[in-house]
Amino acid sequence: MKKFVLLILILGLALTSACSNNKANKEKYDEAINQVIIWENKDLQTKGIYSNKDILERKDAGIVVYKKGKYIELLYKTPSNKEIESLYERGKGGVYKKYSNKDLKAIDEDLKESSYTENVGKK
Repeated sequence: MKKFVLLILILGLALTSACSNNKANKEKYDEAINQVIIWENKDLQTKGIYSNKDILERKDAGIVVYKKGKYIELLYKTPSNKEIESLYERGKGGVYKKYSNKDLKAIDEDLKESSYTENVGKK
């Protein structure tokens, strides 16, 4: 019986720390993710994919942060049901810009393990 109670306590502690770690990561990357969403909306409107009154909302995009915020990837569907994957790279001064190099092999090692994910696998 003592082992069972101890096991329950350890599992509860592990779950609590995992949830708080995810919350801490969310807060850590919030500003960067919001910046990338703004840039993506501007790009979508410039290309005519979205009108000026349409916006991509954070809740509608899968978000993957790599290399402790060096790269942020957005995964979403447009209103016409086209699947989009956009990759942004943090530049000087912490400003994110769309990753322009089409050859992802150059950064393949950086994209192997995520630092934070949001809304991925929900839809």
